[in-house]
Amino acid sequence: MYSQEEMIRVAKLYYEMNLTQKEIAERLPYSRATISRMLDTAYKQGIIQVKINYPLNSVQQLEEKISTTYSIKKVFVSPVYVEDPTLILKDVGRAAAQYLYEICNDDCILGVSWGKTLASIYPHLNPKNVKNMKVVQLNGGIAKNSFSTGAAQLLEKFSEAFSTGYHLLSVPTIVDSEMIARVMTSDSSINETLELVRESNIAIFGIGNVSYDNVLYKGGFFKENSYEELISKKAVGDICSRYFRIDGKLADEELNKRTIGLRLEDLRKKEHSIAVASGKSKAKSVIGALNGGYVNALFIDEVLATEMIKLTCGENEREGSKII
Repeated sequence: MYSQEEMIRVAKLYYEMNLTQKEIAERLPYSRATISRMLDTAYKQGIIQVKINYPLNSVQQLEEKISTTYSIKKVFVSPVYVEDPTLILKDVGRAAAQYLYEICNDDCILGVSWGKTLASIYPHLNPKNVKNMKVVQLNGGIAKNSFSTGAAQLLEKFSEAFSTGYHLLSVPTIVDSEMIARVMTSDSSINETLELVRESNIAIFGIGNVSYDNVLYKGGFFKENSYEELISKKAVGDICSRYFRIDGKLADEELNKRTIGLRLEDLRKKEHSIAVASGKSKAKSVIGALNGGYVNALFIDEVLATEMIKLTCGENEREGSKII
């Protein structure tokens, strides 16, 4: 195996001095094949890191169709360069992070949910010094099994970007009964956090779909057959653990009463209600959220947007005819 010094030397000659592998072989006692293997090993060990710089453009035609159909003020559709879910979500998260940087200012209250989608945003947050800003968790994030929601770590990352403190909502997002939910939310510290949730002028959240890969299902929040019952009630998605149908109405009132955190109707009152989603499978979920009026800023990818237009307008893309 090659030493670290050897790999660094070859990497510098190749990337910083722009020498070809043939030219390096003439300088050093290695064959071209060996140099190629050394560069590959250096990359795998993290000695070499590749960063692709590109402008974050949007697909304006799709943005205009969605904006017109649902009358929302901000739509960003990220182009899909490579059909890889991780890369697609990364670009969507990057766009949402830039938008947050623009709108987060002094005295604002930023509400943040949790999950894989929100985790795609914080790596792209540029530091911004603001005065008297608060960051609060929008919905409970304690799982009922060994599965981790990562809610606390995520909230910490967002607060670091804006050099401010954060307020955790340290309860499960769904409990066993309405009575338990009432008792928990009557606690003074939890009630204070929920008041901040209501007061937040910015809310950013992912939109979950109804599948067995859903983070709430994996987190153990549903008892035997209860998830199937939710599906039978035609639920298509959730925001902050509150489930809705394609028409935007609540799918399960009893479940909603057992859910702790931001209420869907409160989203309609937010100055910035920002939804972030990616992937074709989220199409009906996003449509339901838009039909419910829960979103006024939407960040999605090109494939998802195309599927939404197809479902909304039919094969002939009939303008203005929403799916309900």
